[in-house]
Amino acid sequence: MEPSMHVNTGVFDRDGADEIKPASFYAALTISLLWGLALTAIVAYLTMKAQYAPGWGGVIVYGLVIPIIGIFIAVKSENPLVSFIGYNMLVIPFGAILGPVLNHYSPNVIRNAFGITAGITFLMGFAGTCFPNLFKNLGAPLFLALSGLLIVRIAQIFVPELASLTFIDYIAAGIFTLYIGFDMYRASAVPKTLDNAVDISLDLYLDVVNLFLTLLRILGESRKSSCWLWLY
Repeated sequence: MEPSMHVNTGVFDRDGADEIKPASFYAALTISLLWGLALTAIVAYLTMKAQYAPGWGGVIVYGLVIPIIGIFIAVKSENPLVSFIGYNMLVIPFGAILGPVLNHYSPNVIRNAFGITAGITFLMGFAGTCFPNLFKNLGAPLFLALSGLLIVRIAQIFVPELASLTFIDYIAAGIFTLYIGFDMYRASAVPKTLDNAVDISLDLYLDVVNLFLTLLRILGESRKSSCWLWLY
C-alpha cells in the first residue's frame, strides 16, 4: 500500500516577517521537491542493486521511526535549515525501503509509472498555481477521502479479498492527484517564506510518492510488495 498520511504543516498560521520574493519561494519549493525525489531515487537504486531486503525491524526503523521524527522536526520548526534536515530524514530512509518494493516490478512498469506521475504532477501543479479557486475548498473533502482510504488500506492487510479490489487503487490515484493541486494552491496562499517552501515541498513529496506507488499497483502485477507503505 501507499503511504497515506498527509502532513498538516500549519503554514497558514505563520507570519510573513521573513518573506522572500514569490519567484524565490517557488524556486526553493521546486528545488526542495526535486532534491527529495532525486535522493529517494538514488537510495532506492542503491538498495535495489544491493538486493537489500529489510526485515520488520528495518521496516519499522526506516519506514516509521526515522521518517516520523523527521516529519515532526520539519513541521514544528520555523527554521528552514532545521526543516530541511527533517525533510531529509524522511526521503533518505524512505528510499531504503522503496528499493525492495521496486524489485517486485519490471523496469518497464517502473518507467511507465514514473512517466505518468511526472505528467500528472506537472499538470496538477500548474492547475493548482494558476486556478486556485478550483482547489481552495477541497481541503476537508480530501481529508475525509484520505481517512477513508487509510481505513480501507489497513483492512486490506487483514482481509486478502479486499486487496484484490483494483478500483480502490484508482480512487487512491484520484485522491493523490487532487492533493497535488491542492498543495500547490496552498503554496500560492501561504506567506512566501523559505521555511514554508520546505514544508510544502514535504507535503508535495508525499503526494507524488503516494501517486507513484499507486500507479505501480495499477500498472504492475505485484499486489503484496508495498503492503506496508501506507504509513505516511
